[in-house]
Amino acid sequence: MYRIIELISISNTLRLIVFFVVILSLHGCATTKIVHEEHQPIPRHLEEYVEQNEFSVAKRDDVIGRLRFISLEKGDTLPDIARHFGLGIKEVTAANPGVDIWVPKAGERIMLPLSFILPDAPRKGIVINLAAMRLFQFKGNGESLAVLTYPAGVGTEERPSPTGQMFVERKVSRPTWHVPSSIAEDHRKKGDPLPAKILPGPQNPLGEYALYLSKPSYLIHGTNKPASIGLRATNGCIRLYPENVKKLYENTPVKTPVYMVNQPYLLGQSNGAVYMEVHASPEDLDAAELDKIYAKLRNIEKKSGRALDWSKVKNVLAEARGIPVPIFEISQGSGKGVAEPMEVRHPGELFGRPEIPELKKDAWSVLAADLHDEIDAVRMAAIINHQGPPIPAKVVSKNVGYQVIAGPFNDIRDAKDAIKRLKIDLEIDGRLIERAAASPAAVRPKNENTPPDRAVKGPAKEKTKVSKTGGPGNPGGYALQIGVFAEEKNALSLAEKLKQQGYEASFHKDGKRPLLRVLIGGFDTSEKALEESRLILQKDGIESVIYRY
Repeated sequence: MYRIIELISISNTLRLIVFFVVILSLHGCATTKIVHEEHQPIPRHLEEYVEQNEFSVAKRDDVIGRLRFISLEKGDTLPDIARHFGLGIKEVTAANPGVDIWVPKAGERIMLPLSFILPDAPRKGIVINLAAMRLFQFKGNGESLAVLTYPAGVGTEERPSPTGQMFVERKVSRPTWHVPSSIAEDHRKKGDPLPAKILPGPQNPLGEYALYLSKPSYLIHGTNKPASIGLRATNGCIRLYPENVKKLYENTPVKTPVYMVNQPYLLGQSNGAVYMEVHASPEDLDAAELDKIYAKLRNIEKKSGRALDWSKVKNVLAEARGIPVPIFEISQGSGKGVAEPMEVRHPGELFGRPEIPELKKDAWSVLAADLHDEIDAVRMAAIINHQGPPIPAKVVSKNVGYQVIAGPFNDIRDAKDAIKRLKIDLEIDGRLIERAAASPAAVRPKNENTPPDRAVKGPAKEKTKVSKTGGPGNPGGYALQIGVFAEEKNALSLAEKLKQQGYEASFHKDGKRPLLRVLIGGFDTSEKALEESRLILQKDGIESVIYRY
């Protein structure tokens, strides 16, 4: 039996839901006044294009980009918004505390945190701020400097990404993943054993491109799990969206220096103002890093001869929204004014949004959950849709409640693999939903007069029935009955389709009733017929019963 999953409250068994709830809880629903709230403008026009990856850096400036706002539409999820605008999921959730990740309200206005303070590190090569989960690539020199920036997935607390200086040792397109023993052991314990290596393709977690670093076993690579970008979700490597790692791969020569830093507290200058950016970080270095920031702030206060607004500093620290907030003018009247956030027009189509095909009666599917609440069902379907590799899922309304159904799957093996992944990744006990009809029989006319004992009765298993009705053929022999028809043209059509699939098919008139049976093969024993029945079900999804001559 499958487990009925209720989501009246967040279930501890749904790891991914809990994972994202933890992200939200790191920032909480802000109880103090949000610094930028007072600056939210009433837009006069909507921007059509937003630069999200490439910026020029003015001399002596540390802040790039500009904050934006967007009004959400029905069906949006924050992971889809994040990917379209070149952001990580934690960046979006931190900037918008309290917004539902998977089922935000239509019309809800959220911030796009497209402004960043550059890390305190050399401005050359690649710099990765693990606390911000963001990569910066510098091009040019001090007089004319450009920076490309991408959101990143980084190592977990148990397997953190390293800090320090290294370089790009080699680059590989369509890499093969040689599974480390530690990761292989983790998967074995979960009941998900991995092969020694995984070749390029949709199952390869490295994606299409990999940059191998001089520190052994660490890479910057793509992913087959784009919804994990902006999370602490890797085994120490740096993970990028597929579209971003392609650009980085093309723009990065071998020997490029790579600096990995962990700076949750950032200070930067732009247009005569000092900005502060704070990221929530679970690591023990927070106290030491905070001391450094306070020392820098006191130094700014001393040099300017004016007092800082320490209450504003405390608000920024408490909210930890990951956005640059102006906290101080370097000299009285030196600030040129804070650039107001702009409003962005919602795109007609979000880049990378999972495509959800329609469910089909002649394909396999999986019942993931049976729920009372529609919002809970939509939330679960969205979570399943964002698994990697993709598992399509839809919400189907029933007389009482809502079902979350994953599929369609043309092959029973794909459906069973989805059940396994739902269990391992999300602890969802899915149940296989059998195909409504065999693939050849699915084309039969709806008005045909098929008797009650027709062959389509679900997958052939040990309980496959042996028909004892008489008919032509060798007495005592067996065949696989695929369909029973009243009209010869329908029987002939099915037999022809089976022949096209390589089966020895024919149809025979029943001696006792005016019916035509479509049969495959001839077998000496019922055991041989049963074995063939299983094989054709697995190979082509063709259902059958055993017919005895």
